[in-house]
Amino acid sequence: MILSFTLMVVSVNAQEKRKKKQPIIPVRFLENYEYLKDTSQVSNALDHLKFIPLNDAKTSYLSIGGEVKVFYESTRNRDDEGEGYLLTRLMVHADLHIGNNFRIFIQPASGFESFREAPPRSIDRDELFLLNAFVDYKILNSERNTFTTRIGRQELNYGRGRLVTIREGPNVRHYWEGISLLYNSKDWKADAFFTKYGTNDFGILDNPVLDSDETFWGSYLQSKKAIVFKGKLDAYYLGFIDDTSQFFNADGKETRHTIGVRVYKKGTHWDYDVEAAGQLGTVGDSDITAFGFFGEVGYTFDSEDVIKKRIGLKVDYFTGDRDSTDTKVNTFNPMYPRQGYYRGAGALYAANFWDVHPSFTIEKTNEFSFLLDWTWYWRTSVEDGLYIGGSGIPLLAPNDSNKEYLGSQLDFQFTYTFNKYFKGSINYSHFYSGGFVKDNPSLMEISDFLNLMLHFRF
Repeated sequence: MILSFTLMVVSVNAQEKRKKKQPIIPVRFLENYEYLKDTSQVSNALDHLKFIPLNDAKTSYLSIGGEVKVFYESTRNRDDEGEGYLLTRLMVHADLHIGNNFRIFIQPASGFESFREAPPRSIDRDELFLLNAFVDYKILNSERNTFTTRIGRQELNYGRGRLVTIREGPNVRHYWEGISLLYNSKDWKADAFFTKYGTNDFGILDNPVLDSDETFWGSYLQSKKAIVFKGKLDAYYLGFIDDTSQFFNADGKETRHTIGVRVYKKGTHWDYDVEAAGQLGTVGDSDITAFGFFGEVGYTFDSEDVIKKRIGLKVDYFTGDRDSTDTKVNTFNPMYPRQGYYRGAGALYAANFWDVHPSFTIEKTNEFSFLLDWTWYWRTSVEDGLYIGGSGIPLLAPNDSNKEYLGSQLDFQFTYTFNKYFKGSINYSHFYSGGFVKDNPSLMEISDFLNLMLHFRF
């Protein structure tokens, strides 16, 4: 049914005469379909769902959308033991605008898993929950500036998703509950928020409200034009409390303050994206001093060609605890990143490792892309172990090992975009364990990972 509907959309899209389009993006409440007030911009049946006028002036309207994501995953560890399972994500949303200043956004979601032998994980299964359910009111709404208050359940997504993101990869995404203040002008965008992290149960509408061990607040400033080294600037402060945090060398209530800056540029040939963050605070009776660095540079050959070729290099560095006998914690905590930085050892997050990551990409815009990369990993401190999720989920203890090398991983991903609404992808990864990881096998370690995905959004 989905395929036949998609083929209909393809044939209609071939006759599009619309001058401008709103791309469909993962964070659906950021989409804006007000340009469809002009009925000449309507090009297919789905456009009629994106802008449903509710008054003659068309200042009140309803926008409807949704998605179906089906993906098969297969994993295998170094002992050739593994399994394959099917994941399905269903979402629908309604975006109601009443006048120029008032808005209600509702987005229920469902995540299901099939054929998995292990018990369900919270990132894979939640039969029905509200991913977004918030109210916006614009206190200020002029041509030059807007200032909006947002209250309710909401997703947060900032920068490249290195510290705060929706977690698009897994079946069930992140969400938060609280209040946000959103300022937008021609040159700057600034957000401030105070929230509780959302927790997932497996049933129908059974997720608790404002009932989490984690409190998250902060502010995020973004420039809309180049101001530093011909690049745009992000600056942020993030506050984080976890009542039950656990590291290898400390545990207890964690209060962490992160101050960071990001500078990035997308050019005709050269592009770069550099981010650095320092962290202070406490875990139990121990003081936090930690640092994280994300660096990426790339060069695109023949950027005017239909098919573009890019080489890239990433270098990341995240501190680990330097002395297991003192009362200081040096382990970096990425808090809510997009997903594991490599899948080989159980979705390792940005804590106590550094990596070198070359890549090669071939891409035809809006049609296909092929990515090939190889990454090498080392521990930054032999006094600290490895973590699945920063605080709370230790993976491999230090075990008095002085080995820094962790291993390397080969990845390739092919994505094909059938049309604006429908795409598919194949992703395969192989992790070559070495050094510390090879000497300390874990049930969480994955040597081979395969993902086949079909994704329909409207």
